Amino acid sequence: MRLIKQLPDYGPIHIFSPTIWKYQYKFDWQNLEHKVLTSFSQLQHNSLLEKGNAWSTVGLPANEQPHNWLELKDFLEWLKITTTGIAASLYFQKFEFTITNSWINKHSASGETIEHNHNNCSFVASCYLKCPENSGNIVFKDPLEYHKSHWPIFPEEHLYDEVPVYTFDVLIFPGYLKHFVTPNLSNDDRYVLTVNIL
Repeated sequence: MRLIKQLPDYGPIHIFSPTIWKYQYKFDWQNLEHKVLTSFSQLQHNSLLEKGNAWSTVGLPANEQPHNWLELKDFLEWLKITTTGIAASLYFQKFEFTITNSWINKHSASGETIEHNHNNCSFVASCYLKCPENSGNIVFKDPLEYHKSHWPIFPEEHLYDEVPVYTFDVLIFPGYLKHFVTPNLSNDDRYVLTVNIL
């Protein structure tokens, strides 16, 4: 049992662990760009989660997925250390950093990703390789949505929180957390690396 620290003022008491962790990692986009663009040239079909001018490499064979790229080796070492620390803070009895799959999403003007979650993984890392201004944010849905179904909440938008994101941001969150990406309102492409961690 944890002792909750005395708060200086009255107000909300946040007693449980956070569900989203935000970091910055300086990706070498100049080194990655050719590899990223090449991965999109290999697409056979698009993900059903992408809407408008949006594409995903989620269907590429495992050996061609980004977590196997030499260009991301240093980042993945950082991600392993960071995620292992998060797991320890959540009192995981056992955690072995294992990547199940990874992919890149590309959002051009009006492109977006619809609401979804990630099954069969402990954590998701959403990594913003290139995120131009007004190219969209990520929105999370309250995981207690069903428990709050009897509350007189109106409109339902109150169950959602939008998190601003910028180039080089890395968000780590549980796979069960529902989320979506708002449309790209710029004329520049946005590239996001997603990593599923068991």
